[in-house]
Amino acid sequence: MDAEQESRWAAAQAIGVGEDLVPAALRHLEFLAAVDRRRWLYEGPLLHRAIRRYKACWLPLLAKHNEAAVADEPLVVPLDCEWIWHCHRLNPTRYVKDCKRLYGRMLDSKNVRSSIHAKSKDQSEKVWTELYPGEPFELEYTSPSDDSVYVDDGTAGGISYDLISAVKRQSTFVYQVGTPNMHDRRFLEDALARYKGFLYLIKMNQEKGMNLFRVPTYDVDLMWHTHQLNSVAYCNDMLCLLGKVLEHDDTDDDRAEGKKLDTGFSGTTEQFENSFGVRYWKAGAMYRGSLPSPVTSIPQIFSTSEDDSVSGADKAEKHLTILETTVVELHLQIVDIKNLPSSIPEKSVYVWFTKTKPDAFIRDGGRLDIFTKTGKSIGAGFQCEPTGDLILTVMIDQAYFGASSSSKKPEPLGKVSISVEELTQHDSKLSFERWFELKTCGAYAGSPPVSLRVAASCTVARQAPHVLGMVNVKPCSLKACLLPHYIKDQNMSSWTRFVYDCGTELIRLQIREHKAKSGMDHIRELVGVTKSSKQPFQLAEFTENKWSFNNSNSSITLDLKPSKDGCINELKYDNKLIKLYRGRRLAYELKCCSQHAEDTAAVTAVKFSAEHPYGKAVALVDTESEFISVDEDWFLLPWIAISFLFLNSIGKDGAKLIEGAMVQKAETVETDTTVVSQTVKGGAAGATAGSAQCGACGTAGGGDMVMASDKAGHASSVIASAKVADSKCGGCGSGCGGGCGVSVVTMSYKNGHASCGIVAGGENGHIESTGCGSGCGSSCGGNMVIESSKEGKTKSGGCGSGCGGGGCGSMAIEGSKAGIAKSSGCGSGCGGGCSGMVVEGSKNGHAKSGGCGSGCGGGCGGMLIEHSKTSCTKSSGCGSGCGGGCGSMVMEGSKTGFAKSGGCGSGCGGGCGSGCGGGCGAMVIEGSKISHAKSGGCGSGCGGGCGAMVIEGSKIGFAKSGGCGAGCGGGCGAMVMEGSKTIHAKSGGCGLGCGSGCGGGACGGMVIEGSKTSFFKSAGCGSGCGGMVMEGSKTSHAMSGGCGADCGGGCGSMVMEGSKMSHAKSGGCGSGCGAGCDSGCGGMV
Repeated sequence: MDAEQESRWAAAQAIGVGEDLVPAALRHLEFLAAVDRRRWLYEGPLLHRAIRRYKACWLPLLAKHNEAAVADEPLVVPLDCEWIWHCHRLNPTRYVKDCKRLYGRMLDSKNVRSSIHAKSKDQSEKVWTELYPGEPFELEYTSPSDDSVYVDDGTAGGISYDLISAVKRQSTFVYQVGTPNMHDRRFLEDALARYKGFLYLIKMNQEKGMNLFRVPTYDVDLMWHTHQLNSVAYCNDMLCLLGKVLEHDDTDDDRAEGKKLDTGFSGTTEQFENSFGVRYWKAGAMYRGSLPSPVTSIPQIFSTSEDDSVSGADKAEKHLTILETTVVELHLQIVDIKNLPSSIPEKSVYVWFTKTKPDAFIRDGGRLDIFTKTGKSIGAGFQCEPTGDLILTVMIDQAYFGASSSSKKPEPLGKVSISVEELTQHDSKLSFERWFELKTCGAYAGSPPVSLRVAASCTVARQAPHVLGMVNVKPCSLKACLLPHYIKDQNMSSWTRFVYDCGTELIRLQIREHKAKSGMDHIRELVGVTKSSKQPFQLAEFTENKWSFNNSNSSITLDLKPSKDGCINELKYDNKLIKLYRGRRLAYELKCCSQHAEDTAAVTAVKFSAEHPYGKAVALVDTESEFISVDEDWFLLPWIAISFLFLNSIGKDGAKLIEGAMVQKAETVETDTTVVSQTVKGGAAGATAGSAQCGACGTAGGGDMVMASDKAGHASSVIASAKVADSKCGGCGSGCGGGCGVSVVTMSYKNGHASCGIVAGGENGHIESTGCGSGCGSSCGGNMVIESSKEGKTKSGGCGSGCGGGGCGSMAIEGSKAGIAKSSGCGSGCGGGCSGMVVEGSKNGHAKSGGCGSGCGGGCGGMLIEHSKTSCTKSSGCGSGCGGGCGSMVMEGSKTGFAKSGGCGSGCGGGCGSGCGGGCGAMVIEGSKISHAKSGGCGSGCGGGCGAMVIEGSKIGFAKSGGCGAGCGGGCGAMVMEGSKTIHAKSGGCGLGCGSGCGGGACGGMVIEGSKTSFFKSAGCGSGCGGMVMEGSKTSHAMSGGCGADCGGGCGSMVMEGSKMSHAKSGGCGSGCGAGCDSGCGGMV
């Protein structure tokens, strides 16, 4: 604030208000919640009866009470009458006119108490009964809707205000203000100050003769409503301030761009910020979107208001080590910069924000333009944990220094850190706006200090939902590895692990079948095991065509036929009821596009209680992406068990609870239940699932992402510094379960169509579907960058379909004339953090699939196509089902380089069981004219760390599969082909059927060096995986080297160096790898 702005703000705070609005606002919120538990007062015959009672009974009684008290204590107003009175008073001019017409004066609320706050209603009920015998004091849902009230025609005709329409408009207000922020006194104190500032703008406009439509934010509007409810005080205050009663126009609800509400909000924002020097946008005060669709219109009636939170599985719950996470919504805006060096154009600078402690909600940062330099009042809204620091780095866009510098990367000028804890701690005001001095760096280290003006606000911290991914883990032991596959399929059963995104396992579950003591019947039971329990414990038992849960009266039946309201099953607890509905309901509803209107892969648990008679969404399971979200701790273990049953067959006939669920009919035997402390990136980070929106990816879940540049105050996405941001269906694809990271669309380009992802620096950047693909269960972390390119078209960046886990890596098309990347980041089923795809400096760079392929579970490596004229890469990084961290593929300096599959092949899983558990190595084709590598790194089902493959300096080098063979689990040695003219290696590394040595034992090396002709059909390991060496031959054939199927350890490296012709038909990791494969796949170079 400058001196003039401070003077205006002080004048605004001096505006008199005849009531203490902060405690009054809290009572107001409590009343709105009570009405919302009686939604029959929103519409229908009982609303009509309530209006008749208000006109014929309450207003005459209130008029008598205003003349002379009819009771010794404050008069209590029936709740239905109070609701109609409430809506009538929110049009103060009409209320005053109606009262004066009927009673000659305005009826005051002094010495009147709400029925929800009154200590006693006895005297009021007695007076009511004497005046209106036969008319009940309170109107209930079961009350008749007939015309049994004493209607005074004069009174009824004297009110011309359309009370039915007024009720309809106010019925949605409780959703906008019914948040934890609005119940926080710090937030309300600031709201009162902002309300006075709002009134000051109206006074200032009136004095200038300007009739401008000013639009409040919802915190300001709450104070305005509360003020109006004390009719006499409000009228006196407005007459003193404005000389008239200020009207409250709530009839306009069209938020379309260019309409009255939109232009009014833009004008209010500009005037407020210019007048006072503080931001009008505020976290937790903006529009939350439309009201979710209800699951029922009939309330559930409970005899007591107590909500018993005992789940019935308390004995098992004591074994759970629950990770508690808090989350806040933060709004950040860069207001100004000063002391900028004269050599730097003002419009060339912007700010990049990151967080020192990436958490479950934010992995990467985003770009923010500086308001005073661009004229765009734009910020970023996102969710994060209230820990760590925000790092703001001022960047210089080199594109402003001429076309010759357009390919240069932005240069940092300096940075500053801001404590998130300081902003969110209990004694903070939840917002600030002040100057920060930058710590300059690089070439500007000796320059005068540059200062940045930052405005930030946050919501009250709340507990984040528990988001867990489901990881299928097959048993692994030496005995199991030696069994034929058909025997294993019949006698071995897998465990399903429920893991947090950080990799911490909460519990694992399994369905077992064993004979009863009588020896006649088979008993099916659901068991779980945790790290602390060590031994399995029963959670449920299958009897009489249903699963009955232990220590509870609840059960899941096979007959899931929906009821009239769409409920497919009920779980009964003391004082509450859980109903299961197909699709995403209530807080989990996705309203962003038509594709998300009905998500058949999801099931929502809705809790009904006295506090929530119309239901509250408390849990979600996405059977396609295989993750769950739970809002309340007591329901965590029951929902884990229910979700597991949704994903597994029940009953001997194989009937499934949910279509598309996995079928497992084999009889289960007890296996090793040791819980390993293995890190699995299979969770769904930040998948709050509550407010996740396509084209405006949010979170969740309960969390509301904010589109900080929205004029009308829509809280739906993060778009920073955007001139054009057309979100057709970007961000999350179909079935998206969580918030797609923190995605910011920056606007240093002219045309950009995006919504979830990062696009920077290009003239034309088109992103048709960025962020998460279909079935995305989590937050897609990494960035997508199209930088300095003339044309950069990215059809799918970030996560592909079924993305369940961590942050997918970045895609960059930099400095290229034409760079087309059809699928970058993660493919379908991607679970972990996929690395980057880069098409750099090339004239034509086509990368059809970079990063992870379908089913990728771990961190896939990068793909780089650099300085090449033509480079076609059809599949790089991880193939389908890849679980571990796949290495990078590099094609450098080559004229033609074809790599059909680099990194991991199909079937790779995560951690234990089938699939690639470790990091698959890098593949490099360097300096060659023609190099074909059909499969490098890991093959299908790789469990351990696959070694390196090198084709270097060769004219023609064919490596169909390099590294580990089929089913490789152990540490297979290196394969080297060096200096040969023609070399064929069909299987390099470890041989087929590695025995007792495969579990961590390193297989020896295979070397083919300088040879003319060498044939090795099977070299390497039988047990213990020995070495294979081919040296000095011109032609070398290695039919099988290294580890074969079911090998346990890390696969070694394969090298082809200086050869003219090299064929390696099987290298990398093969299929069928068992569990316990911890080592990362080695490099392929």
